[in-house]
Amino acid sequence: MARKKGKGGRPWWRRRRPQRRLALAASLALAIGIFVWLMVRGGGESGPKEYFVEPAPPFTLPTVAGEEFSLTDHLGEHSILLYFNEGMG
Repeated sequence: MARKKGKGGRPWWRRRRPQRRLALAASLALAIGIFVWLMVRGGGESGPKEYFVEPAPPFTLPTVAGEEFSLTDHLGEHSILLYFNEGMG
């Protein structure tokens, strides 16, 4: 019993699939379009954006060394608050 072949006498895994090629071409065009749009969209704006408009409220916290850290003492400086929970993990 011979196996029945589809259109054109080729097995199903070797048939040409124009739909796949069209979908691949459309996906590639869409990806290139999104990339170009992302590169061009910020052209009118210059300088860094300000995400934090309001200043942080004043607070005082103890440091690891046992000293007090007050935010008002470091006004105008960049500060990083590192928080971790010793009870986790």
